[in-house]
Amino acid sequence: MSDKLKLAVIIGTTREGRWGPVPAKWIAEIAAQHGEFEVDLIDLLDADLPQHLTEQDMWATEGDPSAQVAALSERLHRADAFVVVTGEYNMSIPAALKHAIDYYMNEWAAKPVALVTYGGKITGGQHAAQHLRQVFPELRTLTIRNSIAFPRFYQHFNENGEFTKFADEEPAAKNMLDELGWWGRALSEAREATPMPAPF
Repeated sequence: MSDKLKLAVIIGTTREGRWGPVPAKWIAEIAAQHGEFEVDLIDLLDADLPQHLTEQDMWATEGDPSAQVAALSERLHRADAFVVVTGEYNMSIPAALKHAIDYYMNEWAAKPVALVTYGGKITGGQHAAQHLRQVFPELRTLTIRNSIAFPRFYQHFNENGEFTKFADEEPAAKNMLDELGWWGRALSEAREATPMPAPF
């Protein structure tokens, strides 16, 4: 049995032409090489969550949720830690990401999340990161200090269409994953020792 932490890397954008899968695969590969993690790459486009949140699928409602909601729930439950990779749309997070967050409660609780953002402005998606830092505590999820941002990402491609800034960010990625691993291990042990109290 592996003692590695289970890490879910979540692609938070679903719109056509998105760049999100590229940095998500990059950080997933670095996490797999890190040695601390067993990686599950989750694409919200593939998750295909229902756009209409019915009583059947609300986290506080007992009963069997729809197949898509149950499938993503299982993957989030398995995770000991998360990396959310997202672009910034209109100074905030994509609707699909907020929608996915709002479907669940216990799946996120007492786990750490790291943020990888990108955007067309100099801030590199940090408005989205700040909004996630406001949202996740309501789910009792810890956003760690270290993060990665790719500002004006569209300016950094070579003639072969390859993004040229990943190598520059590898040391930051390692530091972020080191911190995420520490929190993931600590909170995993805490959950095993003492179940979290009910939120309400």
